[in-house]
Amino acid sequence: MSIKLTTAAACRVARIDRDRFNEHVAAGRFGCAPSTVPGRARLFDPDDMIALWLFRELMEDGFDASVAGMMACEVANAARIAPNATAITYVQSYFDKAGGHAYPADEVPASSDWDTKLFSGTDIRKATTFRIGKMRKLIEFYTEEERSIVGEND
Repeated sequence: MSIKLTTAAACRVARIDRDRFNEHVAAGRFGCAPSTVPGRARLFDPDDMIALWLFRELMEDGFDASVAGMMACEVANAARIAPNATAITYVQSYFDKAGGHAYPADEVPASSDWDTKLFSGTDIRKATTFRIGKMRKLIEFYTEEERSIVGEND
C-alpha cells in the first residue's frame, strides 16, 4: 500500500506554497492534480508527488507555471507507466509546438542519432531528462519526515 498525502502535507514535502498551488490548479496550470470533491482534501500518491515536486522545480528553473505544469504532468504520467525507470526524458519535436511527450530515457535515441533517426515519427528538437529514481528517493525521504510530524490540521 502506498502512502497518500493531503494537499497540506504534499505541499510541505514538495516545498511549494499551498495557496499558490491551489491557485495554479484553479487556473488550470497544473492539470494532473488528484481529483477531489468540495470539503475533501486531495490525496497525493507517490506518482502524484513526482508531478508536484517537478512542477515546483521547473518553476524555480524559470518556466512559466503553465509550461511547468504541462511538463510535470507528462513526466509524472510516464513515470507512473514505467515505475522502474530511473530517468524520464521529455521530448519536444519541431512540429508539436504545444508541448512534448515523455518516455523512459532508455527509449529515446542518443543525440548523436537525431540527424539520422526519427522518434515517434518525427524529428527531435530538444530533450530534457529528469532523474526520476533520485526524485522518488527524495520524495520518499521527505514523506517519511513529514509523517513523523503530522499535526491535527493535516
